[in-house]
Parts: sequence; C-alpha cells; structure tokens
Amino acid sequence: MPQLSRCLLLLTLVGFLTAAQFSRRNSGLVRCHKEIGSSVSSCEGKYCYKMHTPVSDDSTRDGIVKKGCMNAADAQTEVGKCTRRPLEEGGAELMCVCNERDFCNSSTIPSTFLIVLISSCFFLIFLL
Repeated sequence: MPQLSRCLLLLTLVGFLTAAQFSRRNSGLVRCHKEIGSSVSSCEGKYCYKMHTPVSDDSTRDGIVKKGCMNAADAQTEVGKCTRRPLEEGGAELMCVCNERDFCNSSTIPSTFLIVLISSCFFLIFLL
C-alpha cells in the first residue's frame, strides 16, 4: 500500500498546482513564451501568440517564428484559433492566439504529462 499513498500524494500535488493555475486564470492574465530571434524568455498578458512568417528568399528554410504576449486583439484575430494573414509581398503569415492556459503558445501539450502521471499511478497500484 505504500504505492497508493505515494500516488495519492502525487495526485494531491497536481491538484494544488491545478488550483494555482485556475487562480491565476481568474486574474485574466496568462504567462506565455516570448521568443523573437534568438532571444527567449517569458511574458504575461491577456493573450499568447505564435506567429509563423514564411521566408520568400529560400524555400528550404522553415520561416520565422515569433512568440509573445498581447493585451488586445484586432479584428483579424480569433482567440483559440490560427488565422492566415496576407503579407504585402505576397504569401501569408500564420497567427495563432490563445489564452486557455499558461504557455499555450508552446509546441508541447502539458496534458500529456498528466496522462502519463495518472497511468503511472494505476500501474503502481494495480500491477505491483
């Protein structure tokens, strides 16, 4: 039964972290990754964004990705969605705006961690 107590302790810790996250969300602000060029940090705002601009001079490159915070959304912006915005020189950039959780403009999904954590608890309880 020590596995059960460890698992309950782990789930309680996750519950406290989730409650802290919910409390922060009620403030109306989210924390976001801020990445422009080689500069990487974090910021806080009403929305997170991730923008991908294609590079027209070399089709083998992936383009430019910028991440950061916004406090206002324009008419072209749909929160929770990605929209294509035309560029003056042709083509279009992809702009994704979110505010459902902290660091929602990252490439990874934190819910994966939670699934692995719960699966590990069940494994410890029922198979060991």
